[in-house]
Amino acid sequence: MKHQMLVIFMGMFCAAFLNISCQYNSIHEYAEEQYFNGELNGNILVVQNNKVLYENSFGVAHPETKESLTASHRFAIGSISKEFPGMAAMQLFERGKLKLEDKISMYLEDLPSWASSITIQQLFKYTSGLPRVAWERYGENKMTVTHELLLNDLKKVEALSFKSGTDYLYSNYNPILLIHIVEKVSGQSFEDYVTQNIFKPAKMTNSYFGKAVPWKNEVLPAHPFDQDNNLDAFRMDGLKFLMLFSAQDLYQYLYHLHSYQLLSKKSVKLLSEREGSQSPLGVLEWDDDQLEVHHHHGEQGNYESVIRYYPEEQLYIIILKNQKFFNVMDMADEIKDIVNQKTI
Repeated sequence: MKHQMLVIFMGMFCAAFLNISCQYNSIHEYAEEQYFNGELNGNILVVQNNKVLYENSFGVAHPETKESLTASHRFAIGSISKEFPGMAAMQLFERGKLKLEDKISMYLEDLPSWASSITIQQLFKYTSGLPRVAWERYGENKMTVTHELLLNDLKKVEALSFKSGTDYLYSNYNPILLIHIVEKVSGQSFEDYVTQNIFKPAKMTNSYFGKAVPWKNEVLPAHPFDQDNNLDAFRMDGLKFLMLFSAQDLYQYLYHLHSYQLLSKKSVKLLSEREGSQSPLGVLEWDDDQLEVHHHHGEQGNYESVIRYYPEEQLYIIILKNQKFFNVMDMADEIKDIVNQKTI
């Protein structure tokens, strides 16, 4: 208890009186402060030069059962999961199965006429003109979101938000249509394709596709809950992009992606091109041909996650939370600073 009170006091002192970041002696000291301040319920993994610098779990997997989180628990990762439709489509491009300038109407025949004006590359760059998914309406009306509901609403769209290729709008409909193109071209379900061509080659042995939210029969899910310990009420069933990941598996994914075992460097660079804030891979910053950082932040209900890769330091930072405090990006920044202090 004395240690806990000291950690809390030091955190409050740094923030309130010094108005600067504390010089932490270790990642664990910093993570403990976040936990004791009530701002960390989740898993942290830090790897450098293929060695685990830090791995720990804080808090519970379920607010009612109080099941403790472990490194084996799986989390939904929100927008980060959009990397996988993009990756899958780019793999098919590398194999000559599709072209980036192909109109999506070549593969998806049951969409309105606007499908003949959108290219696969515009889906990558969120420049298709597709509107945003009506998540707010679904939530307010307590609707169970199914893949059929999403597609039916999309088919009701009569006009695009803007002419394809002329602007940027971050819409989940872009990766949803990429999923259907992958299924059409590969002849496999999206789940089977990703499991065979991404999960297995990347040695992601603990990640899998979920079936319905709230989770029921999934293996070791970290259930999302709010700051009042209420489980998320949002309901989904049968969505093709419901995936759960362990922190170790996301490290394996980043390692295999950036050692160019899943895609060539040329294809990674092409997939990382963006017209706005996001590409399918989040944000990759390049200096000519040299990657400087891969950053991606994701939210889904009270899940919040961030993945970071810094090639120069060979540093990977993964933070997965099932109780959102809007602080994972600040945490990743602080952890990087702590690691750099230790290597000076």
